Amino acid sequence: MTNADWGCSDGEHKAWIVVDLDTKDEAMLIVPPEYRKSVRIIQLEKFALDDTGKNLLASHI
Repeated sequence: MTNADWGCSDGEHKAWIVVDLDTKDEAMLIVPPEYRKSVRIIQLEKFALDDTGKNLLASHI
């Protein structure tokens, strides 16, 4: 739990943990069993600000 980022200061009583793994199944294995039913695993990506990245950024603002 000490490697988690917490949102409690803003009233969001959840933890975020960023790990570099190959699959969502691997990510689920690091979650304690009692929390697995409520966990959300989200794949994150980074984009370069080339033309594709600029278009993507513009569509999300």
